[in-house]
Amino acid sequence: MHIELTKKEIRALKKLRHEIHMMGPLGTIKDMFTRSEAFGDNVAVVEKIKKQPVAYTVKEFHDKVREVGTGLYALGLGGKHISIVSENSYNWIVAFFAIVCGGGVAVPIDKELPDKDISMLITKGDAEAVFVSRTYIDTAKLHLTNDDRCKNVFLMSGKCDEDKFMTIDALAEIGREELKKGNRAFIDAVVEKDDLAAILFTSGTTGTNKGVMLSHYNFASNVEGVIDFLSPELSTMSILPMNHAYELSCSVMTAIYMNGIIYINDSLKNILPNINEFRPNAMAVVPLVLEAIYNGIWTKAEARGKADIMRKMVKISNKLLDIGIDIRPIVFKQIAENFGGQFPTMSCGGAPARADHIKSLSELGFNIIGGYGMTEASPTVTLHNNGRKKPLSAGKAFPRAQFKIDNPDEEGIGEILLKGDNITKGYYKDPEATAASFTEDGWFRSGDYGRLDEDGELYITGRKKFIIILPNGENIFPETVESNIMECLLYAHEVVAFEDVVKFGEKENIVMAAAIYVEKEDPAFAGMTEEQIFAKVKADVAESNKGQPAYRKVQNVYVSFSEFEKSSTRKVIRQKVIDTYATKPTVNA
Repeated sequence: MHIELTKKEIRALKKLRHEIHMMGPLGTIKDMFTRSEAFGDNVAVVEKIKKQPVAYTVKEFHDKVREVGTGLYALGLGGKHISIVSENSYNWIVAFFAIVCGGGVAVPIDKELPDKDISMLITKGDAEAVFVSRTYIDTAKLHLTNDDRCKNVFLMSGKCDEDKFMTIDALAEIGREELKKGNRAFIDAVVEKDDLAAILFTSGTTGTNKGVMLSHYNFASNVEGVIDFLSPELSTMSILPMNHAYELSCSVMTAIYMNGIIYINDSLKNILPNINEFRPNAMAVVPLVLEAIYNGIWTKAEARGKADIMRKMVKISNKLLDIGIDIRPIVFKQIAENFGGQFPTMSCGGAPARADHIKSLSELGFNIIGGYGMTEASPTVTLHNNGRKKPLSAGKAFPRAQFKIDNPDEEGIGEILLKGDNITKGYYKDPEATAASFTEDGWFRSGDYGRLDEDGELYITGRKKFIIILPNGENIFPETVESNIMECLLYAHEVVAFEDVVKFGEKENIVMAAAIYVEKEDPAFAGMTEEQIFAKVKADVAESNKGQPAYRKVQNVYVSFSEFEKSSTRKVIRQKVIDTYATKPTVNA
């Protein structure tokens, strides 16, 4: 189901968007909600229910948010902390706006966590109620036994016969009746820009989960910055979990505010079919989505014997692009047909993407928006849209953010410090972590390291918490080692670098190692046994070591034929890989 707008409707939409955006700076999420009501009967969200697309208009969305929000007030939950544990859905968005536009605090939780961890975070966020999908009924039951402050559980869909449970539609019905009686508690709720809007928990992969406090103005500033940098598209497809700032702020909120139709992807395995069906103009993605699209295009080209012709056309196209002539929509039209007849804009975040994927897809006609961000920045710090020329650049400062490199070394590398309207005020009920994260003059310590190029564009070199310090005092960013291997071994899907042990008799030395995920079926390994594949990977890594300083050369190589375990945002969980492959020293080396 694709909503096709006529040229007249597009002109009217853009005119209304301009009028709304010119109303003045956004202060709160409630401002976004109130202003967007002007889009009326335009479609707001499309989701699949039992594999069939269902569309909801802006008016229907606004009505339900008011009903659910009023229902929360009727139950004494107005202005309270309320959690959301669910797959992406129309009702997820409804629940979020109903909570925050009524002065409450949303506490979205990563649904991929174990039940006990989900319950722990709901408690940590001081939530007095929770919205859950049917998948998480047992999770909610467990939480009710763990925390007697939780008064209600609201099911996102279906019927309900559980004690203390109520469907979101039943909650909306309560709200409808209250609105008929003149209850305006939700509608008239005062929301200030510095009020806390949401608590988003960090992954906690290297410690306890920290609750990032994001205010209404943090989110509003990020949304306006996205609009300032990039003209809003007509539609977007929601792929990433909505409990993450990247999807919630850059995709969902921006689309609601500017009436970009939100198509909700129902399953990771259906991404490509849904792109073809929905034909979204834009989507927020992670590197694995770029990889799937890249592999799909070139695998098909190889199978049809057209890869060499495509490469020649790319070279010709690039030369013409350099003088301002763009023939990509014509010569690569057949590729675009697989994406609904167009090349969608893809904002890629969450983890570093491969340079060859960004460059190649940009050359074919995709608009790849790169950048750098983190939850604490709501989440955007920098943006970049020149993937063809500088695929690894994170770009320049986002319109609402500032950054600087702190105490750079001789290579210009230092910690990235942040400031701006979209930067968190700190961590929920964690004054020690908050104090440690800010400098005396108010800059936020990101924990990431980077450098600037001659054009003032940011390049990320690695995470502070991942830095490897060798016995000789050399500091290594494993991301640098990984990037080098990925550039040299194009068949490598995932690489994790870490310090390891090599034995010389009774002596143990600390060296660099890499675990590399490859696929046996890759053409690079045609006719090879597993032993031969390992030998090739090891030889290729040795080749990639050339030109690298001695301390950064990879000496131990581990090959996996299964992809590494990942988080809900498809980031490789580094410590799991290290625990699997690293040799533990038996003596101090």
